[in-house]
Amino acid sequence: MTQKNDICYELKINISEENKDILAELFAELDIHDFVLGTLECDVEAEYNPQDPKHDYYTELAHNIPVILYNNDKEYLLSIQSALKHLFPKVNIPFDETTFTIQELADQDWKESWKASFRPIFVKDIFAIIPPWEQSKSFTQKHKIVIDPGMAFGTGQHETTRLCLETMLNYTIPKKVLDVGTGSGILAIAAQKLGAEFIIANDLDPDCMRIAEENAQTNNAAGIQFTNIPIEDIKETDFALIIANIQSRPLKAIMPSIREHIADKGIVILSGILVSERKDFLAFLAEKKMNFLATHTMGDWCSIVCTK
Repeated sequence: MTQKNDICYELKINISEENKDILAELFAELDIHDFVLGTLECDVEAEYNPQDPKHDYYTELAHNIPVILYNNDKEYLLSIQSALKHLFPKVNIPFDETTFTIQELADQDWKESWKASFRPIFVKDIFAIIPPWEQSKSFTQKHKIVIDPGMAFGTGQHETTRLCLETMLNYTIPKKVLDVGTGSGILAIAAQKLGAEFIIANDLDPDCMRIAEENAQTNNAAGIQFTNIPIEDIKETDFALIIANIQSRPLKAIMPSIREHIADKGIVILSGILVSERKDFLAFLAEKKMNFLATHTMGDWCSIVCTK
């Protein structure tokens, strides 16, 4: 007798790209961690060629698509929907009758459908960011980074992470690096693969620390010290490179500490800044005696490179 697959439900939340990180913060407050942020639709068929690193599936297929939660309990998803309808006005996220959709995923292996949502991400023929179910030997990029999606922020799917990775490739990576708000650990792992020998990666979320350490082990990235203490309490200074991929408001709050920890000729790579916020943020950096070097844009987001 063939056993029928468990019925699963999905909650799709249709919001704009610039509000997805705010939604992720709301999920954290609600102790929800099993969501897919910036995923492709499961029923989108797309062939990719590991030999073609220039093909960009994120920009082509994954822009302005839903945030998705899967669960076997429909009432649980309805309770999340109700909570978000209550919270959205407080954080200025608009919604209407098309914002939330709950539907049943019957007679299919929904976990495999979730896996099908993720395609490898290629960064300038140097990095292939791949989920653990892919065969890394199938990819010819110089560095393969295996990241389990849906576990912590920083899978390579989001523009801000990819902006940091691309910007890092514009510089010779020094031996001493600080990754602020490491999330999945992807940027610290990338720095190690590009030649960094002493890396401190911090995040205030203990779950992120556990996941980042697991990802570092999976990728054989030695020399990374993970810590959950805030940057102002990190005793080590004179970092030649600091990377901070977090939103503009917390970036502003920790900018004095970033300046204290960067070496005199060190480079700071910032991301998580909306293009609409860039002018204001550059003025803020000037006030904090940081010199602007470069900026890069991807979708609604930008990265900023600066120094003392």
